[in-house]
Formats: sequence, C-alpha cells, structure tokens
Amino acid sequence: METIVKNLSDVSAQPPYEYDSEDRSAAVLVVLCEIGGVCHVLLNKRSESLRRHPGQVCFPGGMREETDCSVVETALRECEEEIQLQRDVVKVTSVLPSLKVYQKTLYLTPVICTVPPNTFTTYNFTPNPSEVADIFHVPLSTFLSDTEPPLKSHSVEHLYSSFDLHHFNVEFEGREFDVQGITAHLCVVIAAIGLGRRPKFEYRLPSEYCIVSDEIRSRVDRILHGL
Repeated sequence: METIVKNLSDVSAQPPYEYDSEDRSAAVLVVLCEIGGVCHVLLNKRSESLRRHPGQVCFPGGMREETDCSVVETALRECEEEIQLQRDVVKVTSVLPSLKVYQKTLYLTPVICTVPPNTFTTYNFTPNPSEVADIFHVPLSTFLSDTEPPLKSHSVEHLYSSFDLHHFNVEFEGREFDVQGITAHLCVVIAAIGLGRRPKFEYRLPSEYCIVSDEIRSRVDRILHGL
C-alpha cells in the first residue's frame, strides 16, 4: 500500500487545493484499503431514481457547492452524504490533477485517500437511498486485467472521430456490476500509476473524451510503453 500511495503522490497536484475559477467543478473520493495484503478500491452504484446516469457505477463524490473551499472538502462532504464514511476515518494522501470531461464541460478532480486495513469489511457504510443503491469494493488490480473479470469495450462517437471506452464486469458478494465510462478510465489510470504496471489489454488515454494533465499523460505513457 505504501508504494501505491507514493506512486500516486508523485503525480499529485500541489496544495493548496482551492478552487481557482468559476468553471463547473466536481470531485470524487478514491478510497483505497488494504485487505489481506491486497489494495481494494471503493465504488458506488447510483440510485435508479436519479435523473442523471441512474444505476451507473461511480466513485463517491459530486458537484462543488458554494460553501466548499477546496476539492478535498467537496469530495469528503459528498462521501459523508452518500455513504456515511466520516472524514475522521480517511487519510487524504494526494490530489490528482483535474481532468476536463468534454461531454459535460466539467472539471473533475480525483482525491486519493486511504482507510485503515480491513475497514471495507468492518465499517458500517450506510448508503443514502436517494443517491446510492449499492456499495462495493474490488482489488485495484482488477482494472489492469483482461481475463478476471471479462473486459468489454464499446465505440463512442465524438465530433469527427470515434474511440473505444473499456468497461469491466465485476462481482462482489454474488452481485454483478458494470464499471464503465469516466469511472473505468480513472480506475485504469489510478491502477496503472499506483501499481506501476501496464494493463493486460490495449489501452490509450481517451483524449477525445477528456483532457488529462501532462503529468498524468507522461506517467501513463511511460508505463504503457514499458519505459
């Protein structure tokens, strides 16, 4: 876990993590936990009653509110509201540079944090039913594998080009989930950087879908090309 945290910290944005513009902004909390010596990542399944992206898998997080002084505050507040993971349980270790999602004209910032070993198996997570239908966790290495679970992809049209976005079928306690879109993209990038390994499938950063920082692009390119 220490190596994963260090690798992600190496590409972290620098504090302070205050909002410096009025652009539409959101933050997600990437919660990592060691279970049996393996790093797991926490994910939500959105409520089917939500107007936007019902039933899709995502990280805890959401849109900036006027009272939020930083991206860290946004991510922690949203996580408390969605699944009752209290901020005194988590340790924020890094904040990855924001990425711009074209389709939403939105700046999204991943906030990386850890919780004590085995917290995922002992903590009393309480999903807010108006926002979250389910909570689950899987090994971070899942998102570098092409066999367990099966990897799928679909073609997305954007302006005058098309590109593939991967999505993963994952299983947790007998329930199946489909991780796709920007969440799948972030899972691959975080796993590749954190674990320092290239995916076992062909992958490239979907520049047609979102803009990532030069630091992230450079680190992922080096991993993908074995440099």
